Amino acid sequence: MIPPAWIDRGDVKRADTLEALAALCGIDPVGLRATIVRFNPNAAVGIDPDFGRGQNVHNRHRGDPGHKPNGCLAPIERPPFWAAAIYPGDVGTRGGILCDEHARALDPSGEPVPGLYAAGNAAATVMGGLYLGAGCGIGNAAVFGYVAGLHIGSV
Repeated sequence: MIPPAWIDRGDVKRADTLEALAALCGIDPVGLRATIVRFNPNAAVGIDPDFGRGQNVHNRHRGDPGHKPNGCLAPIERPPFWAAAIYPGDVGTRGGILCDEHARALDPSGEPVPGLYAAGNAAATVMGGLYLGAGCGIGNAAVFGYVAGLHIGSV
């Protein structure tokens, strides 16, 4: 259940038609309808060509295991329709800058960028883009921060 205060504050929008939802959100209703017309057939067969939702273990763990064929997707068909603004945050352990063994940031050709180091959520993880659980980025941050400090102190 959505807390009524979220709706009252406008954090979550609710409408009985897609066009009304688009108006509440200040987005193009034709574009929203076109997106859903494209999305629904893919969702019905369990694929998401745009974002790959449900294609890895982490996604499936967060999805509905009782919904088939993909617990992370369903066609958008029945009102009411809901929307909420999503903003990027400052925590993420699924990507970042590639580094060498000294925590030096690497340029696209694989060469260290002079004076640039990365650790924690700014650096690519040793998990190879997987998310193993809460806190898994802390070890990477501590080790690479330490390694960077040692290297900076030696140059």
